[in-house]
Amino acid sequence: MRELRKIARDELGLEQLHLAVRGGEGLEDFYSRLGWREVGRWPGALRLAPDDTRDEVLMLLDSL
Repeated sequence: MRELRKIARDELGLEQLHLAVRGGEGLEDFYSRLGWREVGRWPGALRLAPDDTRDEVLMLLDSL
C-alpha cells in the first residue's frame, strides 16, 4: 500500500485514489485501517447469486 501511494503521488501526480469493494466481506474495515474512508454505498448493487446480494462500497484515499 505504501508503494501504491508513492507511485500515485510522485509518478502519476494524483491527489486521491478511489476504490470500490464488495460489502459483507470485512473489506471496509480492512481498508479503513489503511487510511481509506467510505464515501458512498450502493445497497444491493452486486448480485452474486439469486439469494446473495451485496452492497458496493465506494472508498477514498485522499492523503497520499
